[in-house]
Amino acid sequence: MGNMEIDMKQAYQNYANLSDADKETIRKFMAGPARRIIGKVFGEEFDTALGAFMLPKAKRGKGLASQQ
Repeated sequence: MGNMEIDMKQAYQNYANLSDADKETIRKFMAGPARRIIGKVFGEEFDTALGAFMLPKAKRGKGLASQQ
């Protein structure tokens, strides 16, 4: 299989065009274990890029899982 490239500039623009509800869904997803699992599959660079879509730290919670 070939390499996959993601245009992050376009991804950020697509994200900006989402409804607030859709943005919140992505942020919650990225603050959970899914981000870590997806990072294992697609690699550290992809995981770092996905981190841009996380909830602000103040909204992530105070539990141990939220500190990872």
